[in-house]
Amino acid sequence: MKKVSLILMVFMLTGLTTFSQKAETKNEDSRTSQATLYNDFYGGYGALSIFYFTGRMKHKSEYPTESGGYSVDGINYSNKKFTEPQSVGNFYIGYARSLNRVVSVGFKFGYQEFHYRGTAQHSENGTNAFVPITATDQLISGIAKVTFCYLNASSVRLYSGFGLGLTIDFGKATIDGQEFTERKLWPGGELTLMGLRFGRTFGGFLEFGFGSYGILNAGLSYKFAD
Repeated sequence: MKKVSLILMVFMLTGLTTFSQKAETKNEDSRTSQATLYNDFYGGYGALSIFYFTGRMKHKSEYPTESGGYSVDGINYSNKKFTEPQSVGNFYIGYARSLNRVVSVGFKFGYQEFHYRGTAQHSENGTNAFVPITATDQLISGIAKVTFCYLNASSVRLYSGFGLGLTIDFGKATIDGQEFTERKLWPGGELTLMGLRFGRTFGGFLEFGFGSYGILNAGLSYKFAD
């Protein structure tokens, strides 16, 4: 699944690059160019974030999802096995402000959950049994983002960009009826290799890149002047 997603991204990125090379690059009338709409509020969905490829989030040693054995209240747990983390994707909102025809700056906040299950060997009084483990990582990401636009027509906008920030991980796991929680900070970021926005005031967008929000991003955008 992951290999197929990467191959698909390469084909789509190649097609979008070809489109941008054929696009008309002459200056647009300032009355119709999207550059005159300085404010942009948007929301969208991202698939295949970087956390999808890194596997389970790392936690402290006594957390149930970590490898190795440990003891809780005299009960030993070992030989843990887990499913791959699953997620429906990342949902986000953001705002960008155009400084000129080329550069815009803004911020972006997203939310994503990862779920996975496992089993652990439970040893007590010389007997062994397997008990279930359930775990969830709730990720809230926030980044500051810079975008560089190289086509700013009345109804089409082509751009690239990058962003840096932080991701807060609210981890929760349950094993044999005992609940564990942990909050951690991770780096957050995004590299947009190619973005396409279509529509003038109200429109949609499609982005290809890599980072905290996903390889493929799509959503809706509303732009307006001051």
